[in-house]
Amino acid sequence: MIVTRIATRTLTRVATLRNFSTAPIAKLASATPASNSASGPWSDPPLTPHLNRYLVIAEDHTDSGSNARRFEVRERHLEQAQNGKRAGRIELGGALLRKDFSEIDQDVGPGPHMGGSVLVVLGESVEDVRQRVMKDEYVQGNVWDVSKLKIWPFLQAPLKAARAEEGVGREVEASGERADANATLGQLRQDVAAGKGPKMVTLGALRRIHQGVGQYRHHYNNNSHK
Repeated sequence: MIVTRIATRTLTRVATLRNFSTAPIAKLASATPASNSASGPWSDPPLTPHLNRYLVIAEDHTDSGSNARRFEVRERHLEQAQNGKRAGRIELGGALLRKDFSEIDQDVGPGPHMGGSVLVVLGESVEDVRQRVMKDEYVQGNVWDVSKLKIWPFLQAPLKAARAEEGVGREVEASGERADANATLGQLRQDVAAGKGPKMVTLGALRRIHQGVGQYRHHYNNNSHK
């Protein structure tokens, strides 16, 4: 009787030790994907030096609880999008509004009127981008309606910013002024060599020549437009 009790206790203890020893391993295995996914589907650095640009248009569900679900996961979505920005996979992102800005109550803000999202991302292919979008918090949280998801290969136009164009204009104007100064100095040297100019060229004389050329061009330009 005593032997039976000892054997039973021993078997129970062995089973408990087995369960205890495997529990942390199972817990670690289940936690590993969660820790990897915490940084988001856009956080991994590109494997190739050249990525293609894609436009993602994702509309929200239209049921009454979709906006509440959006704000439940919005913080995690933005955090993961920021990770994608750092990794060089997300260039631009923002919310689509169901109302125009002039129709939105400033005291309430645009939050209740958010009805979708737009992303400009970099990826290997449409399928690569689609797989990443499907892992987004807005999909996992049942915010985006995946049946309306649109992913387009996007070719960006080579448009320059206005400031860049102004800078180019200033450089062209400055180069023109330098050319005028060189031409004026060259003419002065030719005149001196031909005996037409003064024997000694002073800084004041050079300034007067510049002023004279400028006044002549201003007068010529005004008359040419009449």
